[in-house]
Amino acid sequence: MCGIFLVNSKNNIKLEKNRCLLAAKDLFNRGPDSFKSEFFLNDKLFISNTVLSITGKLNNNKKLIRSKNKNLAISFNGEIYNYLDLNKKFNSFKTRANKLSDTELLINLHENYSTKNVINKLNGMYAYVIYDIKKKNILIANDPQGEKNLYYYENKNFFIISSTISSILKYLKVYKLNFKTLKNYFYSRHYMPLEETCFNGIKLFPNGIIGNYSLINKKIEIKEYDNPINWISKKKYNFFNKLSENEMINYFEKALIKQLKIMIPNKNFGCIASGGIDSTLQAAMISKIKKAKMNLVVNHHGKDKIIKHIPQFNNYLFPKINILKSNKNIYSKKIKNCYDIVSSPLQTHDLVGRVQTSEVFKKNKCKVFFSADGCDELLGGQQLYHDLYKNIFNYKYNQSPYSSIKNLGINFDNHKVGEYKKKLEKYWKSVFSKYSFLNLKERNIQSSLFTDYFIQSRNVANRSNDLIACNYSIEPRNVYIQKPILKILINLPLKYKINFDNPDKKMIQKPLLKKLFTKYFNEKLILPKEGFSGFPNNMKKTDYLLTKKNLIIKKKKNREKIYKYIDKNNLNRDVNWKFINTENFLERFV
Repeated sequence: MCGIFLVNSKNNIKLEKNRCLLAAKDLFNRGPDSFKSEFFLNDKLFISNTVLSITGKLNNNKKLIRSKNKNLAISFNGEIYNYLDLNKKFNSFKTRANKLSDTELLINLHENYSTKNVINKLNGMYAYVIYDIKKKNILIANDPQGEKNLYYYENKNFFIISSTISSILKYLKVYKLNFKTLKNYFYSRHYMPLEETCFNGIKLFPNGIIGNYSLINKKIEIKEYDNPINWISKKKYNFFNKLSENEMINYFEKALIKQLKIMIPNKNFGCIASGGIDSTLQAAMISKIKKAKMNLVVNHHGKDKIIKHIPQFNNYLFPKINILKSNKNIYSKKIKNCYDIVSSPLQTHDLVGRVQTSEVFKKNKCKVFFSADGCDELLGGQQLYHDLYKNIFNYKYNQSPYSSIKNLGINFDNHKVGEYKKKLEKYWKSVFSKYSFLNLKERNIQSSLFTDYFIQSRNVANRSNDLIACNYSIEPRNVYIQKPILKILINLPLKYKINFDNPDKKMIQKPLLKKLFTKYFNEKLILPKEGFSGFPNNMKKTDYLLTKKNLIIKKKKNREKIYKYIDKNNLNRDVNWKFINTENFLERFV
């Protein structure tokens, strides 16, 4: 994976070269194979690209990759999986097809075709900036499914774009925390600040956008080119609904295999194979196409009951699944590094496991690994979905706690969660409107599952995977959240996600994926669902900074109210984790 860093001086003062280079080299772990950088406009514009080389032949030029006419320069993060096919159809580099990188292909497509025309042809995950030397314009683009992100900062002196928050902080040297997003965290299931961050002025570009930043008037214009809500299709839904179960399973399997064939790299790669349906099925399907260097699972000692069944999976998978041990001490040590990587409270408490797997894949010289985050949201597999949706409820509102605001009994002085709540509700209502062809109950559930992925999973799993894995020079890939697959999943009839009428209890949730699973494994290996792993509540509980510095809670009685809060759904445990998590973050950044 790669790292993008760009700075423009808005006040016509030359940039400090060492300051730019030091901030850019903060991204070196994301791309250790090559570092490319250039100063433009008499040192008023700096663009760099750290490169993790996976496709094509490594370009060792220390300058940015240019288009054939030399007018466009690109800094790119991601993978264009169909780049060889696009090269054959639209480019003039056919004789170099095996050596051409996806970055070279992309920049030359932009030279010859309109931006939207190019992006609509891409199958992959991507975020990139292109400098048009003649027009003095910066083009910014990212994928609509939310795998690759770009952060930006703007004040009267600078306009900055980066793949990470940490590099922006390194450039700025001085920063202020955004306590609004930290307070909002106590009203949501996970830390998911949408386009905001916990630093004032640093924001995240929305997904599926084309941005144009004029270096002449110093203004940015952002337009949406693709919105997953528009992928919801009555026609596709009806088509899937008419298929028999076996036909639907075969259709889905063929789509997954087709996508996997272009995603599996020619470099060493590994797979997460946890024993759960999603990751282990993906690993099995991959193994039928190409052998992974290793399959890996983390055993959180005393918590992961599924570990004892791993030997049974090894009868079907090759290579055998490596079991990586974790415990309270390992968790406590490694969690500190997580805060520096994500530059925020941890999006969810299982990020330590992602650090551990990334370390092992890197040690074994894998450049890519496959994981399977997002399936539970897209296919109704979360533990609480069955109990939540089998009961009668108000169908006009989002019932899922993963993408809505919940009152946990916490009150902050002078803080209103209304703006954040309205954004979440507005998004859900837009999805609900698009599913208008469904009956009210299915419409409600489908809308919540959709929102849980595109709000919660996109801002939690995707964002943290990109930051953590790439920090260890590993590229995370996931077949289930690619655009062609998402277009199937969001249009599946509910009976393939949560089938309340299924007499086989273990087939009620994610029946489509489980039936496909049985084509690769014995049905007995469909094991009970486990929750997120980790040891968050073994961390030291303190709220010193939260209270001493009057940053979050100002009144002692509010703090006491939280620690006394007990609920059958473990809200006390979850609230305590939020305090531990926020306190750990503040220790690193205050």
